[in-house]
Amino acid sequence: MKVEVMTDQVETRSFPAREGKAAVHFREQKAAILRPGDFPLPFKLTLDDDQQPYKPGTYELCPSSLESNKYGGLDFGRRIRLLTPSPAPGPAAAKA
Repeated sequence: MKVEVMTDQVETRSFPAREGKAAVHFREQKAAILRPGDFPLPFKLTLDDDQQPYKPGTYELCPSSLESNKYGGLDFGRRIRLLTPSPAPGPAAAKA
């Protein structure tokens, strides 16, 4: 499954501390699932606190991002991971 990262800008959402719980911060990037023959499906990609943002481009969805739900269906996990895109084949790769 292909994912297009739209921008390397990170948006931060924060929720203040309350009722003895610590403040919570979410770092997100804009991305979209690419669907052949259909429009891309936009979503927000959540980053870990110390994670560098993904550079704009097309990535493969990491299989560890998927999990089974309580009904036996397929769901996305809390953290979606992307695999680094492989470089496009160049002249050296074509000769090999």
